[in-house]
Amino acid sequence: MALRDKMLLLLISGLDISSNEIPFLRDTYIESKTSVQQDYEIVWVPILSGQWTTSSEEKCVKLSQMMSWYMIEHPNFISENTKKFIRHVWKFKRRPIVVAIDENGDVVCRNVIHMMYIWGPKAFPFTPLRERTLWNSAKTRLDSLVFDFDPNITRMLEDGKWVILYGGNDFEWSRKFTTQVHKVLSDARILAEMIYVGENIELDPQSNSLDLRKVGYFWTRLESILISRYQSFSARDSGTDPILGEVKKLLSYKFADTWACLRTASSDSMVHGLGDVMLQGFMKFEMRERDFQTKEFAKEFQNHIEQLTRGSSSGQACRRIVLHTDDRDAVESLKCPSCDHSMEKKIRYGCCHIDEIE
Repeated sequence: MALRDKMLLLLISGLDISSNEIPFLRDTYIESKTSVQQDYEIVWVPILSGQWTTSSEEKCVKLSQMMSWYMIEHPNFISENTKKFIRHVWKFKRRPIVVAIDENGDVVCRNVIHMMYIWGPKAFPFTPLRERTLWNSAKTRLDSLVFDFDPNITRMLEDGKWVILYGGNDFEWSRKFTTQVHKVLSDARILAEMIYVGENIELDPQSNSLDLRKVGYFWTRLESILISRYQSFSARDSGTDPILGEVKKLLSYKFADTWACLRTASSDSMVHGLGDVMLQGFMKFEMRERDFQTKEFAKEFQNHIEQLTRGSSSGQACRRIVLHTDDRDAVESLKCPSCDHSMEKKIRYGCCHIDEIE
């Protein structure tokens, strides 16, 4: 039998699994089979909440055609007791989870989807120990995790270019920011790429724009980084973990009017902040060409941005972090990325009018 004596990853979802999520899991699966040849298989376990209809059959077929792995023979073959176990023990509700089961049939992790989003095939064999090992590796740097979600961006950095991600929906700020940055870097003979990360892809013709699928992946991956980091180290936010602190700031930008994040090819750190502060930073910071080529430049520029933030009104603005997870205890509490206060925890409901099976 093809699945005997192999590690299994059970992809558990409803038929409303996003068609944007499947390609990233598929890329990890294909890479693990071609470049590193890891001995595991994925099995899709679709969980239905209602009756099997012609519509649900069409959706099931369409989704299965996007997948490169196994699927249970038919969703109706899953008993109600099995569904109850999956919901109560493995905590599946609506958002997809991936349960890792070793060769002996033992569950080694109830949900490895965050590991897969962050590390890809490197997460094998998908155990909590492997997750901590990856976090503790000297090769693990937050700037790499944030920027390597797109092979094109990775190539830009390898070519010695600066990469500036920015977002928001303020056209006037976008125009001023891109114009100022292009001028400063052009005067200093620095090659750079500016990439818009947002839904308003027509905002600025001077920059490249990520397609909406990659925009979603960018934010989802940051959420996974936060959850993984939080759960891998004592499951608490003491306010002293620099990686967790930076991820919280980055995630809070999703709901900001404007923001930007810079990574230089020669540095192992990022410079990021809210839009008005980053614009001031490029206008006021004394740019000297010799500074750009040193690893210290990014740190000095980030210190400059933080000083501007403390003196700006946007630095006092409320921060919001939204985690798209069904597990309310995935992250029990967080400290504000701008101050030392505990953030208020809320429940938010939303609907994007997906045709669900209920």
